[in-house]
Amino acid sequence: MKIGLSTAAFYGKWEVEEAAAHLRGYGAECAEVFFQTRSEYTKEFARLTRDRLGGLPCTSVHPFGTAFENEFFGRSARQRADAMDMLRRVLDAAAELDARLYVYHGRYSPARVELPFDAQRNAEVVARMQEEATQRKIQIAWENVCWCQLTTPERAHEIRRMLPEIRFTLDIKQAMRAGCDPIDFVDAMGGQLANVHVCDWDENGRLCLPGEGTFDFSAFIRALRRANYAGAVIVEPYLALVKSDEALEKSIRMLKRIAGEQNKSMD
Repeated sequence: MKIGLSTAAFYGKWEVEEAAAHLRGYGAECAEVFFQTRSEYTKEFARLTRDRLGGLPCTSVHPFGTAFENEFFGRSARQRADAMDMLRRVLDAAAELDARLYVYHGRYSPARVELPFDAQRNAEVVARMQEEATQRKIQIAWENVCWCQLTTPERAHEIRRMLPEIRFTLDIKQAMRAGCDPIDFVDAMGGQLANVHVCDWDENGRLCLPGEGTFDFSAFIRALRRANYAGAVIVEPYLALVKSDEALEKSIRMLKRIAGEQNKSMD
């Protein structure tokens, strides 16, 4: 298990390649690259970002999926084809970064109105996406997001049964916002869990850096260990939560310490 950091932590402060150059300095052991806009979905930009990472491994990419992932469900064939073309561009960039996971949000309502969950239709779309990803040795890692389709452990379990070839990203703050226990998602996603996003929150649900709130990271990492999880735990805060470089470094050190303690307890 490695503790990583997303370039999304600096969205609004630095461009992606600038953020990439700083990640190692915060103590990150791996990176998730958050592509902020369409012009970044190129092999050339991916090579630039890979160089800026300075050898830090990129385990996953996260596109600005709300700009095109809904189009996979469009009624127009051309609309769906354009979405697939965008996916191919992101996957090509991910392959250039040696990333093995594509973080997928999926269908959502722009008005944030809950949409009916059509498991079969979702599975058909994601299976087609995975066909493209497989050609590049990448896996779709569907993320639980409280305002998209994968909102509950029950839905994750159903999709896991229907799509054994895909993987999942567990976002603990999104679980909290959906009124769910993140550990229930660990159980529901099972061996297909391949990526974890962490943040923290106080007793009122206000977000903060890991270690500054009330979430029990020791219990959570124990649950990951019980599930034989060996992937990345990515710190993914919003920029406003990073009050100082020192605070972010402290947060990552705390997670590395807990992960190390769990390692020893498993020996």
